[in-house]
Amino acid sequence: MPKLVAGLLLFIAYPLLLFAHPEGMGEHVVEAHRIVGEPPQIDGILDDTVWQQAEPRSGFIQLEPARGNPATDDTEFRIAYDVHNIYVAFRCYDAEPNKIINRMTRRGDLYDSEVISFFIDPHHDHRTGYKFATNPAGVQSDNYRYEDTQRDSNWKGIWWVESSIDESGWYAEFKIPFANFRFTDKPTQIWGFDVERVNRRKSEVTVWKQLTQAGVVTRMSDLGHIVGIQGIKTGKNFEISPYLLGGGMSATDTNLTRQLGTGLDVQYSLTSALKANVTVNPDFAQVEADQLEINLTRFPTRFPEKRPFFVEGNSFFETPYDLMFSRRIGSRGNILWGSKLTGKVGDYSIGILGNQTGEFRFSDSTPSEKEEAWFSAIRVKRDILKRSNIGILFVNKEQPGSERWSHSRVGGVDMNLALGKTYHLTGQYAGSFHPGEDSNNFAYTVDFAQRNYLWSSDIGFERVAPHFEINQTGFLRKERNRGWQRVSMRSSYSPHWGKHQFFSGITARLSQSLYTPAYFVEWRERNPELSLSPDFDEDLFKWSVGGNVGMDFREILLDDITAYYDRSREVELTEVFTADRYGFEIDTDSTHPIAIGIGVDFADYFNFGRQQAGKQRSLTLETTLRPQSNLSIELDSGYAQSFDLEGAIDGRFFVSSLRATYLFTRESFLRMFAQTSRERPLSMEIHQTYLLSLLFGWEYSPKSHLFVAYNEAWGDASVGTVSGRQLQLESRVIVIKVTYLYNL
Repeated sequence: MPKLVAGLLLFIAYPLLLFAHPEGMGEHVVEAHRIVGEPPQIDGILDDTVWQQAEPRSGFIQLEPARGNPATDDTEFRIAYDVHNIYVAFRCYDAEPNKIINRMTRRGDLYDSEVISFFIDPHHDHRTGYKFATNPAGVQSDNYRYEDTQRDSNWKGIWWVESSIDESGWYAEFKIPFANFRFTDKPTQIWGFDVERVNRRKSEVTVWKQLTQAGVVTRMSDLGHIVGIQGIKTGKNFEISPYLLGGGMSATDTNLTRQLGTGLDVQYSLTSALKANVTVNPDFAQVEADQLEINLTRFPTRFPEKRPFFVEGNSFFETPYDLMFSRRIGSRGNILWGSKLTGKVGDYSIGILGNQTGEFRFSDSTPSEKEEAWFSAIRVKRDILKRSNIGILFVNKEQPGSERWSHSRVGGVDMNLALGKTYHLTGQYAGSFHPGEDSNNFAYTVDFAQRNYLWSSDIGFERVAPHFEINQTGFLRKERNRGWQRVSMRSSYSPHWGKHQFFSGITARLSQSLYTPAYFVEWRERNPELSLSPDFDEDLFKWSVGGNVGMDFREILLDDITAYYDRSREVELTEVFTADRYGFEIDTDSTHPIAIGIGVDFADYFNFGRQQAGKQRSLTLETTLRPQSNLSIELDSGYAQSFDLEGAIDGRFFVSSLRATYLFTRESFLRMFAQTSRERPLSMEIHQTYLLSLLFGWEYSPKSHLFVAYNEAWGDASVGTVSGRQLQLESRVIVIKVTYLYNL
């Protein structure tokens, strides 16, 4: 069946492959100026001789809101280079420079400012590249692009930028070492290139070249070109980053213990497009705690990866099924060492990962039970046709047991076929292998989609066998011995209405659960007092249909508003019922000093604690305060109630977080993060947690940091022999960490 579906879709769409990427460079070509004398001084003032000699380019057009019209305020740019760096300068003209929205924020947080960005494809493969951006305050933002439109925002390069404002608008000046890039070894280079500017107060997005059916999403296959680059070098190949950490830690029923440690990160560029990373005894004391969410499902929340060693290059291991979820590594044991190789060799993208977890052998901390395990992953992906690829991924976890090593292995074959400019066919066939049951353990998914700037639609087919289990190395919301098969359809339409944009969407899904006999045996053992519903039949189909409508406003206080409604038929062992879900979301303009987001949701759902249908309603409130450019205060809160069949409240849930960030400079900041949760599930005892985190950070040179961190966590625990809970200190940690980058 999966081969038939994939073959049929490919046969229907095959003629579109011929139009995947036009030949030639077109009219949007800029020649980079070779610097002979002194390079420009990076100060945001474009008075250097280099910029008088470099060729200017302008004539920007709108992507939003008046697609294809000339920019309200034009932009001009120039490009220059020397042996080790590329330099890009911008003049962002503005008729009202006193109204320019300018905020000093942490790296990567530019959304609420004016922004100038450029995209560059050094490998010139029309599918990968980099984005560099800044605002009038000179804040840096960058990411890695892959699969034509996908982004990896965790990528961080070493580069410099300065900005300034005068009576004509604002200016930005970039210096980016070639060592950041992955490119070919050809003596003369042709790189993809385009520029995007966001005038936030006018909600206007303008570009130099790109104006395709893809809409606002920048595609690496639609860039213009830089020519004339030759005789360049990547520069230093070795990056060595040792760290030194000292501090103290205390926990419930334990005295204060000293913490003293050191570790090492090494990065080596084997070629201009292939890099190796090694870490020994890594520490992530500066990483912020996960922000809690109200979760009424039976599955855990998927928190994002934040640890620096894992976030960079994670995109190399991405596939339709999340076979490798790096948060599994070190979740129950210390990471002793890790290694990673990522990059591109010709038409092949390669990712190799290895890690060992266990007990630290050189730590002063109190010994504890740590999971000893070996994690490894191998990823190979080959570019085919114009903008397509096929790949394989194998992930393995090995654990020493009492008699033999236990294992968890998953692997799969995936494809991403670009059919013309706006059609995509994606899919994956994967299997899992564990000790014992190795049958009925495969899954497949196929999705055929069409997307452009006005509308999009897709149809997907999926089957997950009951014994397909990947949660030792990956992430999948699935019960043991239970799978599903389903077909789903989605469509959206987003036309403009004057300066504003209307959007709407519909979804539909038909699915069926798949069970093994062991599932029913285990269910009866857990619920001996329950029996199957008279309406339950393991061949019954579930369905859902839904829709949403909304408006994205521009240049007014209200930013957007969305309303939605879904209706579904749910089939569980004790209940077969029809469920409704509806609600709305409202957000105000985030460029103002005060921005508010409100969400209200009402839904029928299956309460797995009670094994019966119920109802829930929730309210979320997100508030952001910016009393001054370099200070932001974010308060996010959520409250939910669950109800039983009689309409009585049987659960209350509350989470709230406060994050305040003050920037002394772009390189130094003080952040406070506080979080609390309070829940009373099934009208039982109340559970509470509290977290307080303070972090001072200073990047005193590129990728060299000083961190001072304080963390305190409290939680309730049972006390005495009678029923009761009391709030107790779970842990208190203070550390000072220093890292330094050596370039060799």
